[in-house]
Amino acid sequence: MLRVIVVEPEGDYNLGFIARLCKNFKVDELVIVNPIASIENAKPFAAKGIDFLENKTRVVFSYNEALKDLDLTIATSSIADIEKDMLRRSIKPWEIHDFILNVKNAGIIFGRESVGLTREEIMKADLLLHIPANPEYPVLNLSHAIGIVLYEIYNHGKRGTSGPPINGKYVKLIDRYVRTIYELVKPSDESIEMYVAMRRTLVGGIRDNEQARAVVHFLRKLYVTLVYSGEDK
Repeated sequence: MLRVIVVEPEGDYNLGFIARLCKNFKVDELVIVNPIASIENAKPFAAKGIDFLENKTRVVFSYNEALKDLDLTIATSSIADIEKDMLRRSIKPWEIHDFILNVKNAGIIFGRESVGLTREEIMKADLLLHIPANPEYPVLNLSHAIGIVLYEIYNHGKRGTSGPPINGKYVKLIDRYVRTIYELVKPSDESIEMYVAMRRTLVGGIRDNEQARAVVHFLRKLYVTLVYSGEDK
């Protein structure tokens, strides 16, 4: 299942174009978080995508609610790959299919037309995606950016997987263990990049359930070792 998430879309026309794109590229669901734009006013811009806007689009009022039941989440931003900023390390559109190929439920998150996603919103995603463009003017129109990403997914045959989908419980366990281990070993509150780097490396590197189980097993053993070594001190 592929879900497109748009946080606080502002333009009626963009919302209509996005619904049309979702139908073009066989997206399963469009979730809108706290929309400023009007779904009703967006309908004239959706063309043949109006049925998608009416039947496969839902509004939520919490960012966390939009991420619910997803095994992998990918945030997007025009600001990426800044030196010494681990949160801004990104994958590119042509790489996205490698990460979602065997994921059962994936979500691609797009931000506001005016300011994009906040750092806190990006932090909650598993990966960050960036569309390379003119460095002097890298900010794309929202619907154009969504079109590029959805084309890449569709073009690389995301609709068919090469194996059984990765069980979402493994991704959640990996995130939980990484966060817990980070809390045990972090040198300071400013070292959050340790957590970001480890989570993205482990979650982004998983290609099947066997790998996922092995990573969970290792993290569980590491967690137990850290807890018991702390008790001995």
